[in-house]
Amino acid sequence: MAKASTTRFTVSLPDQLMETLDRLRSARGYGNRSEFVRDLLRGELVKEEWAEQRGETVGVVLLVYDHETRLLADKLTDIQHHSFGDIAAALHIHLDEHACLEVIVLRGSAKRIRALADSLMSVKGVRYGKLVPATTGKGMR
Repeated sequence: MAKASTTRFTVSLPDQLMETLDRLRSARGYGNRSEFVRDLLRGELVKEEWAEQRGETVGVVLLVYDHETRLLADKLTDIQHHSFGDIAAALHIHLDEHACLEVIVLRGSAKRIRALADSLMSVKGVRYGKLVPATTGKGMR
């Protein structure tokens, strides 16, 4: 496979934003600004590709909740059982005596994944929920 060519360009940023970029780059262990900016851009491309994708795609839903919240675990399980065809895998982790983390891998159309993720994240008692779109990255370099 031939190596892609590289283009250099200049970006002007206010000092405060530049300091933020350097702080984030350093904290995340990037050796230079170019590597960091490339990965930021790739992350945006994944979101775009995922939203526009036709056919099957994947996404990961993260849920944090208190398992003692009345009927919450039952509601989440019920939603998952009704959508078993869209769920590739699920992982349940006990964070402490009360808090649980669920990691659910979904497969299907972006629209169905978004709808299922929204239905899980919006259940009363879920403290935190996030959908992480994923892609094969075939179109990225």
